[in-house]
Amino acid sequence: MHEELINTPVTFDDVLTKILQFLHTIASWIGGLIATLIHSILPSVTIPNDLVEAIGLMAMLTVFLVVVQIAKKLTWIIVVVGWVLIMTRIVLLMIKG
Repeated sequence: MHEELINTPVTFDDVLTKILQFLHTIASWIGGLIATLIHSILPSVTIPNDLVEAIGLMAMLTVFLVVVQIAKKLTWIIVVVGWVLIMTRIVLLMIKG
C-alpha cells in the first residue's frame, strides 16, 4: 500500500487543490475567530457561516496586502541604499585616482 503512495505521480492540480484547501481552512478559522470576537462584543448579533468564511477570506486578503506593501517599501529602501553605496564607491574611486 505504501508503494502505491510512493509511485503515484503528484500533479499540479493535486498541489493546487491542497494549497486551496489549506487557505480555505485558514480563512474559516480566522473568520471564526473574528465572528467570536464580534459575538463577544455584541452578543445579540449572530453571524451566518457563509459570512464567517467571507470575513476570513477578506481578513487574509487584508493581511496579504499589508505584507505586500511592507515588502514594497523595504524593496525601495534596499534599492536606494544600494545606489547610494554604488555612488559612494564611484566617488571614492574618483578621489583615489
